[in-house]
Amino acid sequence: MSTAQINEIISLLQAIADSSMANKIAFIATLVSACALLSSIYFSHKTNVQYLNSLSPLLSCELSENAGILYLTISNTGQSKATKIKVSLDRISNNGERNEFVTDDIFKEELELYPNEKITGQIAFSRENLVTRIAPVMQMSLIYCEGNTKKTVKYDRKVCFTKSIEKSEDISEKIGDISKKLNEISYSNNRMANYFEGRCLFKFDELNVFPHNSLYKDMKDAFHDVEHLENEEGRDENGNLK
Repeated sequence: MSTAQINEIISLLQAIADSSMANKIAFIATLVSACALLSSIYFSHKTNVQYLNSLSPLLSCELSENAGILYLTISNTGQSKATKIKVSLDRISNNGERNEFVTDDIFKEELELYPNEKITGQIAFSRENLVTRIAPVMQMSLIYCEGNTKKTVKYDRKVCFTKSIEKSEDISEKIGDISKKLNEISYSNNRMANYFEGRCLFKFDELNVFPHNSLYKDMKDAFHDVEHLENEEGRDENGNLK
């Protein structure tokens, strides 16, 4: 074999080696591109799922009391409507002597709530009194259909009693209102007594004045034109005791 042939064979082997390296580089580049594409598709799908989930309805529950009645409020704080809502009230506890439901008919219906809408209905009577403090806890379940995905959601949860401090009146204000009403009744009774008795007594008077006559006797004397002497007990027109 001549030197020229040997050189030609060496050149051919080098070309084959160079071609193999180029193929390897091309294969690796293709593999990296495919991985990048798959990763982009995965994260795009994940972002889309998260966006759809952010648009799902979110039902929140609140248990409160007003005027001796326990109310359940269900609110949709999500971004889409909730349809075919079914409420199931399982049990209530820590409500005094009687833990039983007395519900409005609204919770027997299939409900629908759009974003920021809410419903409120009675579920029981509050059993709180002067000697019994309550902190009701209610076990319930909710079933509804998501408006954005049409998926049916069901979950069970406990709802604890929320006492509204902002709306509750101070005890001193309540006592003040009671005192005001009693004063009004006292003034009214005093005016009626002065009218029927013919005396001038004030509400703050502590005089133990006995009536000289009765309404029956006064009416009878009036029919028979019987005159009576002016009553000397009480106060005069200037407010001085007689």
